[in-house]
Amino acid sequence: MKIGRPKLRLAMRPEQAAEVRRLYRVTKDTRVKERCQAVLLAHGGQHSYQEISEVVGRSRSTIQRWIEAFCDEGLASLEVRQGLGGGKPSKMRDRRIQADLEKGLQKGRWMTGPQVQQWLYQTYGLKRSMTSIYYWLGKYGGTLKVPRPVHLKKDSAAAEDFKAHLYEKLLSMELPADRRVRVWIQDEARYGLHSVHRRCWGLRGIRVLKPAQQKYEWGYVYGALDVVDGNAQFCFLPSVNLELTHVFLRQIADCDPDAEHVVIWDQAGFHYTPGDPRIPERVHLLPLPAYSPELSPIEKLWDIVKDHIANRIFQTLDDIEEAIVTALRPFWESPRPALSLVGKGWLHTQANAT
Repeated sequence: MKIGRPKLRLAMRPEQAAEVRRLYRVTKDTRVKERCQAVLLAHGGQHSYQEISEVVGRSRSTIQRWIEAFCDEGLASLEVRQGLGGGKPSKMRDRRIQADLEKGLQKGRWMTGPQVQQWLYQTYGLKRSMTSIYYWLGKYGGTLKVPRPVHLKKDSAAAEDFKAHLYEKLLSMELPADRRVRVWIQDEARYGLHSVHRRCWGLRGIRVLKPAQQKYEWGYVYGALDVVDGNAQFCFLPSVNLELTHVFLRQIADCDPDAEHVVIWDQAGFHYTPGDPRIPERVHLLPLPAYSPELSPIEKLWDIVKDHIANRIFQTLDDIEEAIVTALRPFWESPRPALSLVGKGWLHTQANAT
């Protein structure tokens, strides 16, 4: 004689059964619909756990877990929640792990995925495949970046103070009230016949080759951007020293003889210090904090120039200067490129306010 499996009968109040049927009809979530179906079949008393699992298409253990959850929580158990019906929630969602991972990404703590993998195991005892590691790195906003070198002697507090109080520093210079004031950010860049190489697009599986040249002939391009109006001044000079710096400051002053010119620059040894009697008339100097090139948006301009001359061979300094002029031309033909480098942040806003 064959003995069948015992049938399951789930007791429910009439109004509760009606609510489950209503949810089954209206829901568009197939996961919720499956749970409602399992509960209604159990309520009918005509099926065993195994038969319900075959009808719904879920394992017997899953059906049993759903029924037990319904007995404990009622209708609330039918809603899709984290970890119910979709497997256990990943331990990578732990807020402590998330906070530590994001903090490490902010500081650039790891260089490779395996380093993150090792850190997770040593710190939290979690073993994760590299596929999982890269998934969670992307999930938390991680991306590979080239770090910018920071000098050991940099005073971060001084840099932040300069950004926060530029307006007050400009007012304290006591410039003539009856004259127009122009605020410039100034810097120099070296160029030469020694090849510069930058990344370029290529095809997978094919190595990109670019010719290289080692010629030690150099020149310097001096540049200044008006951080309010977006005007630009440039000058090619053979070296960097106080005399040549004076030449460029004179050029800035002469571009608008009716204005006072505030020049913000770094503390290079070939730059005048404020109060030096050799500073040209109508030029006022405001030094940046030491070792803080990130405060100077003109640094971005030299990256644009290098992109333009990279992966190319130049036979003479005249040739490379011609290429640099092509890269710089948009900056003196229109204010828009310079203003895009300066942006609408602390420098433009505070200089414009004066």
